[in-house]
Amino acid sequence: MQLQFVVTNKALNESSNRDLVVEEKITIGRHLGSPIALQGDRLSRHHFSLMVVDGVLTIENLSSNGTWLNGSMLSAKMSALVKSGDIIEVPGYEMRVMVQEAGAAPKSQVQASPASTEKEVRPAGKLPLTALQILEPREVTLLLFAIASLALILFFLYR
Repeated sequence: MQLQFVVTNKALNESSNRDLVVEEKITIGRHLGSPIALQGDRLSRHHFSLMVVDGVLTIENLSSNGTWLNGSMLSAKMSALVKSGDIIEVPGYEMRVMVQEAGAAPKSQVQASPASTEKEVRPAGKLPLTALQILEPREVTLLLFAIASLALILFFLYR
């Protein structure tokens, strides 16, 4: 099933378009393989999943931090039907789902909005990832402190 997502980052008030193909199931969140990269303290690595069962698109909430469909909160492990035009909300983001016609050819599996000044986004698994893209800011800070502590310990041991 071909979908188009209009993803709005509420904090930055920026929107981008993402074309996705859901064959059976995809999981969206902060994890490395997420087809839509989401960041935030209240977002789970596996926040929600989209599944196609018998030609019907469904969403399942995988997070205790909340997933909303058209303003109604989905409780943990709750599934609901998703139709074209529905709005999925997670902390910090709003995503409008548009189901594309079966005959429409996709531009690519994941594509950046033409209005975006960023480089074209490639399908998950082919992204060059850095620690800043994978980890939350507090995780990067803790990692840097750990590296600095290790460097100091080694300095004092081997001087």
